[in-house]
Amino acid sequence: MANKFSQISTQVQTQTQALTPQQLLVSQLTEMPVEALYERVDQELKENTALERESADFADSEEGYGEPPVAEKADFTDDFSESSGLSDDAPEGGYRAEVPETLVGETMSFYDQLEEQIGFFHLTEHEEEMIRYLIGSLDDDGLLRTSLQQIQDELEVYHNINTSQAELERLLDTLQHFEPAGIGARSLQECLLLQVRRAPDHDSPLKRKLERVLTEQFDNLMLKRWDRIGRSMHLTDAEVSRLQHEVRRLNPRPGSSMGEALGKSLQQITPDFIVDTDPYGQLSMSLNNGHIPALHVSDDDISFLQSYEGRDSKSLSRSEREGLLYLRERVEKARGFIEAMQQRNRTLTQTMQAIISMQRPFFESGDETLLRPMTLEDVAAKTGLHLSTISRVSNSKWVQTPYGIYPLRWFFTSAARRQDGDEVSVRSIKAALQDVIDSEDKHNPLTDEALATELQQRGFDVARRTVTKYRVAMGIPVARLRKL
Repeated sequence: MANKFSQISTQVQTQTQALTPQQLLVSQLTEMPVEALYERVDQELKENTALERESADFADSEEGYGEPPVAEKADFTDDFSESSGLSDDAPEGGYRAEVPETLVGETMSFYDQLEEQIGFFHLTEHEEEMIRYLIGSLDDDGLLRTSLQQIQDELEVYHNINTSQAELERLLDTLQHFEPAGIGARSLQECLLLQVRRAPDHDSPLKRKLERVLTEQFDNLMLKRWDRIGRSMHLTDAEVSRLQHEVRRLNPRPGSSMGEALGKSLQQITPDFIVDTDPYGQLSMSLNNGHIPALHVSDDDISFLQSYEGRDSKSLSRSEREGLLYLRERVEKARGFIEAMQQRNRTLTQTMQAIISMQRPFFESGDETLLRPMTLEDVAAKTGLHLSTISRVSNSKWVQTPYGIYPLRWFFTSAARRQDGDEVSVRSIKAALQDVIDSEDKHNPLTDEALATELQQRGFDVARRTVTKYRVAMGIPVARLRKL
């Protein structure tokens, strides 16, 4: 059984060192959009009495998490390479802007959402075509039950695309790095393993035990024989209980859950970033922390601990020692949470600055044809942040611009090539294709061959087959159905 899944372990990036609790907390907060973060902060305030909301007077001081109500925005008059993000005198809590929630239409299927993520990766046109076919071959639950051999045969016989099982395996590996975790798995077992191995704390003792359950005890797991699993793995009752909880958190149908979340006609969106321009055309960016309060560690708790500094622990009663230990843990946890919030804001600011820098022409004009090819790897290289960090930020955040509200993933687009050798985004070609079709003679609409010729005259190096693929993806019918 272990050999069967040896390949999976090589597909997911591993860390040489397990995440510390603080690193895991930063990872979790970074992934949260602003509304989810508000709920987490509220929960933390209820559970930890050492963590408090700042008063107005304290918020104006240099301590704690937060900033004055009106914060200076980060401007982009200089290139990103010359911009330091949060400057030394900038508030550690980031930037705040009160922005109303917005209702945004969202009717895309989970297949469409997966296709949008293709632009996150450096893929050739040939690879994009095959990975789209893999996406189209997924069942509604997000699992791939068609064999790669059958997919290879279908591509070669019906689509005249030559490939190999090795190439399909590699592209399936790429697909299995899409969100949500578990997409593209070929079995329930692989689906659950992918989710465990994609978790930020995948190298923790608990997750390693869970991976053993999924690889070594899968049959017992399916029959809910936890007593046998516990005896075989020499687990305590507490460990079995925790593993049962972790198993319940896994999603056996990632595609279905994604469809349920995105199938609503309207979504209530609170943007995480606000990008604006002043009357002189200069860009500015701010983080929207919504109603999240500024935080600090309780002054009373800190003073109480300081009053015991220097005292011999032997002079304290047992209850005093236990009380001090408990209070120190609460204070350290509060400090760690504040530091994690500050790190989250620095990471989000740095990521958004890089995106603005790389897509500056769009943010200045709102013209989507000016979007440049950009992948997760590009932003990671620009910021020096880990690829997984960029992925977590980009998959769950929205930005408000003067031209509308966009998910961050919208700014990632794969590359195509102009006849002069310059790279352009696929979205630019699609916009040009739409323009050609909009201006065609509706009594004699252009065939895909003619559309390709027109785009080539505009400098885009595209073949007829590529035009057909883009036209279908854009939901535009064939020429005879466009005829008036």
